[in-house]
Amino acid sequence: MSEFADQLDTRIADVRHRLNEARTAGDDFLVETLIDELENLLALADRNDVDTGPIAEVIQAETGAIPIIVEPGQA
Repeated sequence: MSEFADQLDTRIADVRHRLNEARTAGDDFLVETLIDELENLLALADRNDVDTGPIAEVIQAETGAIPIIVEPGQA
């Protein structure tokens, strides 16, 4: 794994930790902000050709979102 991908993993872990704390505190605004941050990290990974599958799974788990199925060749 590249150093860039390692840094993304570290940032995602940090955001997930902060997200858990925000949920525990009942801070809905911060929860939404941190989910947006996770989505921005997904976009950053995608722009830099980092496998976004694991990041997308994290976002789905954190948001309860239904996964979007992309047809081969349309990604």
